[in-house]
Amino acid sequence: MRRYLLTLLLCLPLMLAAQQPDSLKLTIPEVTVKARKPLMLYRPTGNVAVDIEQLKLTPMLAGEKDIFKFLQLLPGVSAGKDGMAGLLVRGGAGDQTQILYDDVPIYNYAHAFGLLSIFSGEAVQSAEVAKGYISPAYGSRLSGLTQIRTRDGDREHHRQSLTVGTMSLAGTVDGPIVRNKGSYLLSARYFFPEAGLAMLRLPTRYGFYDVSGKLSYDLHPDHTVTAGVYSGDDHVYNFDEGASNGFGWGNTAGSLRLESRWSDKLTSTAVLFYSYLNNRQKSKFKDDDTQINDKTNFKTHEWGARLNLDQVITESYSLSYGASFSAQRFFPLTTRSVTDGTVNERSYPTQKLMSTAIYLNNRLNIGSWRADIGVRGAVYDNGRHTAMSLEPRAQLSRYFGQDNALWFSATMNSQPLVLFNRYYYSMPIDFWAPFRDNKLQRAWQLSIGGRTRLHEHLMLSIESYYKQMRNLPLIYDSDDFLLERGGFVYGTGRAFGVETMLQWQTERLTLTASYTYTNSRRRSDGVTYPFEYDIPHDFNIFAGYDVLKRSDRRHTLSLNVAWRTGLPYRLTNEAYPDTDGKPVIGISTWPTMRMRNYFRTDIGYCMERQKRNGVRTWQLSVVNVTNHKNPVSIYPHKGAYKAMVMIPIMPSVSYTRTFGGR
Repeated sequence: MRRYLLTLLLCLPLMLAAQQPDSLKLTIPEVTVKARKPLMLYRPTGNVAVDIEQLKLTPMLAGEKDIFKFLQLLPGVSAGKDGMAGLLVRGGAGDQTQILYDDVPIYNYAHAFGLLSIFSGEAVQSAEVAKGYISPAYGSRLSGLTQIRTRDGDREHHRQSLTVGTMSLAGTVDGPIVRNKGSYLLSARYFFPEAGLAMLRLPTRYGFYDVSGKLSYDLHPDHTVTAGVYSGDDHVYNFDEGASNGFGWGNTAGSLRLESRWSDKLTSTAVLFYSYLNNRQKSKFKDDDTQINDKTNFKTHEWGARLNLDQVITESYSLSYGASFSAQRFFPLTTRSVTDGTVNERSYPTQKLMSTAIYLNNRLNIGSWRADIGVRGAVYDNGRHTAMSLEPRAQLSRYFGQDNALWFSATMNSQPLVLFNRYYYSMPIDFWAPFRDNKLQRAWQLSIGGRTRLHEHLMLSIESYYKQMRNLPLIYDSDDFLLERGGFVYGTGRAFGVETMLQWQTERLTLTASYTYTNSRRRSDGVTYPFEYDIPHDFNIFAGYDVLKRSDRRHTLSLNVAWRTGLPYRLTNEAYPDTDGKPVIGISTWPTMRMRNYFRTDIGYCMERQKRNGVRTWQLSVVNVTNHKNPVSIYPHKGAYKAMVMIPIMPSVSYTRTFGGR
């Protein structure tokens, strides 16, 4: 009884205050607590997520907030070499990592010959890389999955931003369609030096652009529909007297997404998508007697749909299940030549691939234990052969408090596609083609890892893995391969490694250091050799320090340091004469040497200031501040070998002005 009387006496002043006029009520001022977010978050599953909002604090290449350049610093992930926009995961090739942009597969993710990715930092909200365990909802790649999500428009306020960088001009607008019910977002980027090159009438011109758009609307409080679109293009033109030629490549992608909440225990997501890649070349020649117009295209189309359902069965048991379908058509080469009115057309055979998959994943949460046990069943049809794949996947995790965890995973993956590169009129072209001979590329992987908090501000993550691969095609004659007359052999592969990451986090300082050891080998025709992107040692450091941190102003100094083993390279001692009689060094089937070790240091300084109606941001960066000459390719020169360097010391500046919003 005393307990109840005491409680009543304690609550009585609050009850009386609630009955007083507003003028007599006590108002507690709003308190906002802000903490510095880590740039990289290691999931308990071994996946790594990146916060895009913090990306603006890192050194930028040519003033661009490029998410791929930062993902390439993650443990277990590499770019291979300067000029590559791809993601090589755990000793795998570029085509063995699936890139999804708002659920749409992307086939070429590079601007400026690989210097930049096509994903503008103004439109992207988040990115996550799966290196070990991949949900059974996704398949068709051997090594990894990267999911990139664009941000939704603000549902309450209209906002605008403009960014002027060293290479591009970018603008973004977003806001509500109907307040708190729907939103829009439109972001565009343009390589503005192209206009200057045109005014100067230089013989060679280059440019690129990309546009992203997103609409979101609540059809019902429990049903939201989202439409997204992307279009981007790169183009190069060369002009000469009486002749011109040019080439380019571009992506177009679109998606329609419906998210539904049917009950407290059942939700669903349905997606329709389309992806298109076009590589092209045009040339014109005209004199007094002859006029020639040539046009060549290399195209890839994909249509698809995906349905996913999440169902809670009990407090400790839930299910995820669904299905996906896609249809792909590949046009390897189509040429149309018009000479003085005479039309000549030729092409490689069109190829197609139909993919159907169903999947089921069981999730158990019992105390501090979590288990995911699932399976994916897929059927692939290339018009001549039908191949089936059953892919079990499992993961077991144990939590020791909030900051400590251990996990183990075992996965099987298959891949029905192959990517290879060839030169066409000195233009490098990436060709995608379906599987051959009823043989899918297959892989299985085991990984074990964990994370622990060593100190109030220090977190350690470590993971090791072992991966086996088979039915890997090694293409030695691209023409025969495209004409389905052979031109390749099958091989096997294996990779193993250890990945570690340390993160030090305080109010003003973020420090991330990662080290990866990888051993990746291939075997074909009885020969075992290092994979062309085998990088035994890969070390990266990122540091960010708030020199000035106030409510209305923030200055951040940042540093990136990357060091890794040089890549294997294919050269022989044999040479053959070119048309001018000069010796040309041959390219061997297997790597025969390694390039010099890679080293790069980037620094940046970000100045952010709150204005009356928005935010102003200056970003100053110097990439490769030590001017270290990192080789991209090797060629003979006057009896010796020389290396071509893609990125020398490169200063840049960007200015961003944001208006509106909260």
